[in-house]
Amino acid sequence: MKNDSSRSVADPSAAQTTRYLELASSLVKDIVEGRYVTGCLLPTEPDLARQYGVSRHTVRSALDVPQERGYISRKKSVGTRVESANPSVSYSQSFGTIDDLVRVAATEVRSVQSVREVTLDRAMARRLEAPVGSKWVCLSGVRVDVRKGNSPVSWAGIYIDTAFAHITKQVEENPQTLVSALIERECGQTIAEIRQTISGALVDEPMAKVLKADAGSAGLRLLRHYKDEKGRILEMTETLYPADRVSVSLHLKRGKGAA
Repeated sequence: MKNDSSRSVADPSAAQTTRYLELASSLVKDIVEGRYVTGCLLPTEPDLARQYGVSRHTVRSALDVPQERGYISRKKSVGTRVESANPSVSYSQSFGTIDDLVRVAATEVRSVQSVREVTLDRAMARRLEAPVGSKWVCLSGVRVDVRKGNSPVSWAGIYIDTAFAHITKQVEENPQTLVSALIERECGQTIAEIRQTISGALVDEPMAKVLKADAGSAGLRLLRHYKDEKGRILEMTETLYPADRVSVSLHLKRGKGAA
């Protein structure tokens, strides 16, 4: 019989990954909360290593995260400078030489009405295009338009990896902050890709009552996957809009050198 005692031994590479992500998250929070102001220099790598009790290699890996997001810049002989406490984030989805820019014309604030942990069965996995058996924290509720007296715009289900369950309260308490932004800021992750699928749907009777729409009327379903650099899904959103409350704009631009 094999000895299973090795299972209790921590994976050094996993521990290393956790340390650099924790440090990255701490540095981003310090910048956002004003402990390090725009224009100032962060402590040197050796100083950060001593301060947090980690190796310089861990510090360098941690600094890559806020640098990629635009919070800091690093230059030899200058140091690590804080560039912004609120860097702009943009995503482009590229197919060959065509940039596919998708814009949903609505100013929405979420209202979380239920929180539960779900394990995807085959039907849910097929609907959400996610792995069967994967576990998620699902926060669902109405999204409202703040410009129109908080009238209901859509119904949304937000699925976050159970590894990030500790931010659930912050998601509820910060309805105007993107969940993806909270995952980046609080969990040390980087959203490298957003995949969006748009499909037609009907607004059933229960949903029609919630959204103050006609039962059986046309709707639009948006499924978004937020992925890291390795293609792992960190967050999914499934949103249903009555057709008259949303518009989708596609901007296709010919690439340079195209015939």
